[in-house]
Amino acid sequence: MFFGSLKEYEGMKPGLSRIKKFLKAVGDPQEKLQCVHIAGTNGKGSVAAFIASILQESGYKTGLYTSPHLVDITERIKINGSDITQTVFDRLAKKHLALAKKRKLSYFEYLTAIAFIYFAKQKVDVVVLETGLGGRFDATNVIKNPLVSVITSISLDHTEILGSTIEKIAFEKSGIIKNSEVVCGSLPEKALKVISRKSKPFVFGKNFCASRKSFKVFDYCGLSGNIKNLKVGLYGKHQIQNAAVAICALEVIKNKSFEIRNADIKKGLLNTKWPARFDIRKIEGAQLIVDGAHNPEGISAFLQALKEFDGGNIKRTFIFAAMKEKDYKKIVKMTSPYAGKVILPKLLNERAVAVEKLKKEFLKYMSSEKIFTSVSVEESLKYLTKKEKAAAAGSLYLAGEIIRCI
Repeated sequence: MFFGSLKEYEGMKPGLSRIKKFLKAVGDPQEKLQCVHIAGTNGKGSVAAFIASILQESGYKTGLYTSPHLVDITERIKINGSDITQTVFDRLAKKHLALAKKRKLSYFEYLTAIAFIYFAKQKVDVVVLETGLGGRFDATNVIKNPLVSVITSISLDHTEILGSTIEKIAFEKSGIIKNSEVVCGSLPEKALKVISRKSKPFVFGKNFCASRKSFKVFDYCGLSGNIKNLKVGLYGKHQIQNAAVAICALEVIKNKSFEIRNADIKKGLLNTKWPARFDIRKIEGAQLIVDGAHNPEGISAFLQALKEFDGGNIKRTFIFAAMKEKDYKKIVKMTSPYAGKVILPKLLNERAVAVEKLKKEFLKYMSSEKIFTSVSVEESLKYLTKKEKAAAAGSLYLAGEIIRCI
């Protein structure tokens, strides 16, 4: 099967011509869909989950396309919260495989095409579409007229592909802006200048805001009114901003004949589930908080939430891993003050930083007797003792392997 033989980051080439030719050959299913298009360095998955949950509560048949997956590839394609079945996924992948190979589609391009075909066949009312990487040349960017474009955050990540400056990354992500209004999270001014050349965006903190009242409760001040005492299902100050961005995007599409009540927003936010985002798990009596934070901005948000959750800087046991292309040295430096000890498991992913290399980085900030290496994620979980407080971060692939083991 195509997805078993090809790795996700292999065969990546800039441009949309390949997927456009493929989609045209199968009837351009993406043109039958109404889409909310979301890009951003961090937060785009959570914003997508919030929007999809609220739209579902509003009575709309809602498709959700996200990446990467944690355990199974079918997680990426959902309708009303339910994954595409393995049977349907395999049938679609097999049916169009010859054409995908002929058009030399990459892993992500073919997966995106399958999502469009599935959503169109199922006649969904709206699709919440998360970019995989960047925006301008992302496979999802074949859609023409999104209901709204959303850019959640912009910081330095995937610099080897998107560019080494905030301006270059903003240019790539703003490529999703077409004939639609734009909603942005809190972005650097350098990024906003780039985006403002294409559109006049609604920006968090300027055009709409959230007033936090407690861990998960906030008041929303929006484009057309206020909503009080909203409660989010996801933990952390950053998730309240993500929720506010989601609400603003929904305010925009309400002006396009969508009926979304405040009661739907309240229920949708509260019911949002998104694994590996401050995901609190119990393992043999130990408390393990699993988070997919994998770049400095994401790690900063996670550590801030962790400190608040713990009522101060309680040093937790950290299970840690990172990918080679990430700024893992900076992430290690940021994480070390919060770690009483560190467990470094070997991941199945070939792009993971070698455990001995990570150990050398942690040795700059911690003594060797506090650093442990492990042959696998499964073995690393056995290091946790009853009533131990632990955390896992550094990579979504680590989070995925932990959830698979649990």
